[in-house]
Amino acid sequence: MLITAAGLFPGRQAAIAAGPVVQPADKVMGHGDAASIVVARVNGAKINMAQLMDRIYDLTMERYGRREITPFLAQKIKDEALNQLVLEELAYQKAAQSIKISSSEVKKVTKAQIKAMGGKKGLQKYLRANSLKNRAAFETQIRRMLTVRDYIRKNIAPKIKITDNDLKTAYARGKAYFHAPENVQVNKILFFGDPNNPRTIQHIMKVRSEIIKKYNNHPEKLKADGTFVVQQNIHLNKVADKELYEAAKKLGRYKISKPIKMNGNFYLVQLTGYKPARNKSFKMVKNYLKNELISRKKQALLAAWRQQLPKGAKIEFVDLKP
Repeated sequence: MLITAAGLFPGRQAAIAAGPVVQPADKVMGHGDAASIVVARVNGAKINMAQLMDRIYDLTMERYGRREITPFLAQKIKDEALNQLVLEELAYQKAAQSIKISSSEVKKVTKAQIKAMGGKKGLQKYLRANSLKNRAAFETQIRRMLTVRDYIRKNIAPKIKITDNDLKTAYARGKAYFHAPENVQVNKILFFGDPNNPRTIQHIMKVRSEIIKKYNNHPEKLKADGTFVVQQNIHLNKVADKELYEAAKKLGRYKISKPIKMNGNFYLVQLTGYKPARNKSFKMVKNYLKNELISRKKQALLAAWRQQLPKGAKIEFVDLKP
């Protein structure tokens, strides 16, 4: 839905606070086309079955893909879809009280949208998919989207204020994210053989070959024979494990090193994880933090606005007969 694209319902989370008034259906379910079946009225404006079916499909694909949906979950999705449509209608009605969109702007945006769709064929495909009769219906949808968008820009966006103190507080809270040492994680194989015996190296190379060829780079599958021990997902210390640390950094992920001698023993290491050091100053992340805080405050303001929309509105859910 284009109104959703305007940023009114991020994540499409919506709930209706006002209690519904149930009315008889305008048409019995299963008769007439979906666009003519009324499922709800919002201050007299109708929401039809085609809109509801489109939104149910969108929510289902967005959250569950093609997984099997239980009857309970299907009802939950249907209720949420209908609630969203009602809130979108309320938002448009509220915005339209003070926002007027010129025909020239509607035509300009419509033209750009059609071009983005790939021209007339793309438009026709969109119209069919969204149960819209013609280009005029599409332009009406565009006008509604622009109306809500401009209302948000005029009445909600100006309320978003971010101070330097807000940014510094956010930076302090995110210290662990912005500052972190380099991290090298490995599977470590320690060998017990005499490091001065040439046969020890031969044995290590044999084990290395088994890991790669026989066990497809899975050292944990090696059969213990008392000559080695496998330690999984070890975080190496840059100082205490210097030789292993430096060798592991140069490996591709899950690759096996050649024998490494450290503290009188031989090892093989397999790189399982690597994170470079992070040391980002306040100046480096200031714009990022500002955008994050603006986004959060905008969502909070929109959520508060959505909660107010149903107050005083006449919302009727139609009781559809099977």
